[in-house]
Amino acid sequence: MTKNKFYCFFILHIALVTTPVYAGANNTSQEHQITASDGTELALTRYPAKGEHLIIWIAPGYSVQERSVQAALQLAENGIEIWEIDLAEAMFLPHSTELMREFSGEYVADLIQAAYKATGKKILLTAQSYGAIPLLSGVRAWQARQPGTPYVAGAILFSPDLYTTVPSLGEEPEYLPIASAANIPIMIFQDGLRGNRWYVDKLIETLVSGGSQPVLKILPGVTGLFYSEDHAPASLQAIADLPREIKAAVRLLEKMSYPLAPAPLKKQFQPVGSGIDIRLKPFKGKFPPYPIDLQDAFGTRFQRSDYKGRITVINFWASWCPPCVEEIPSLNRLRDKLRNAPFELISVNYAESPDTILEFLKKVDVNFPVLLDETGQVSARWKVVAFPSTFIIGPDGRIHYGVNAAIHWDSPEVVSSLKSLVRQ
Repeated sequence: MTKNKFYCFFILHIALVTTPVYAGANNTSQEHQITASDGTELALTRYPAKGEHLIIWIAPGYSVQERSVQAALQLAENGIEIWEIDLAEAMFLPHSTELMREFSGEYVADLIQAAYKATGKKILLTAQSYGAIPLLSGVRAWQARQPGTPYVAGAILFSPDLYTTVPSLGEEPEYLPIASAANIPIMIFQDGLRGNRWYVDKLIETLVSGGSQPVLKILPGVTGLFYSEDHAPASLQAIADLPREIKAAVRLLEKMSYPLAPAPLKKQFQPVGSGIDIRLKPFKGKFPPYPIDLQDAFGTRFQRSDYKGRITVINFWASWCPPCVEEIPSLNRLRDKLRNAPFELISVNYAESPDTILEFLKKVDVNFPVLLDETGQVSARWKVVAFPSTFIIGPDGRIHYGVNAAIHWDSPEVVSSLKSLVRQ
């Protein structure tokens, strides 16, 4: 499929094929195949139920996750039918966040109409992270088809990512036009420790500006609700509570009303590619380096408020982030290469417990202190959105460079850039 197809409008023509593939004690999942209005065949998994509601669950751009499958099974047992789809996989396309931004909403609109035609049920949609983009685009495309009957009750979003791109380090994110053109009821469950949590107020304002009626619930202590490696007690409890929370959200959303006509898009989005860095970039943020007052993994207090007189590298990271872990050896080598220079490496771990980090340090060689930002508020103040994110402060006390991805810190190019700060 070419990129241009993501923006075409198609006349509806849907065919539905069903094949049972899994039988549990109280439910059955089935393979579904929908022929979309442009002839594209979309495969999905259906979890049938006898209730009055059906949820179309859209994967976030990096495949269906096991925890969402378990939630779908439990919801079906509780009377809510689920249609779960990985759009990229259904179209044999590579998973990527860029793809989520480019998908035509017409495919999701096709799914909405197919689900209603097949079942006659009240339809809701849910997605986490970047799956919120095609979800909202799809509801708007469905509205544009003038359905006449408001059989879509709203959307349930989990920590939605509606950024145009990941912002450069130190800058605040901008939202896609669809965020301010989503005039439907929306329930947001926001992971309390996820990086985008600190911008959720701005997201709410953007949604409200387009006529949406968002309801927000923060999940304290949760970093990645659907991330299988997030075993924090708060996360495990939130997953256990999820079917009950979704049922309550369904009841809340269907009480709200909304216009069937789509809200106008204020501007047309042009894909800009990834905002993830692959090398040091001049820092574009408008804030100075903030003081740091944290304890390290062994309970020793660490304070810095004056960064003058040395090169300071401040690295924000998490042990659940593979690129963060991959760049640790090169940070070790950078520290060794600059051992005779006025240099300091400060490592700030994002929102993990001392026990987690101490266990991590038994397995991974880290030759520098690891400070614990257990609440995530220090990272938020530094406007960290992605991990790893690293700031380079010169001897003059100003932030000169930043990078919001993992790089080779001991490369000649990076070492030369850092050393040059001493001569400025």
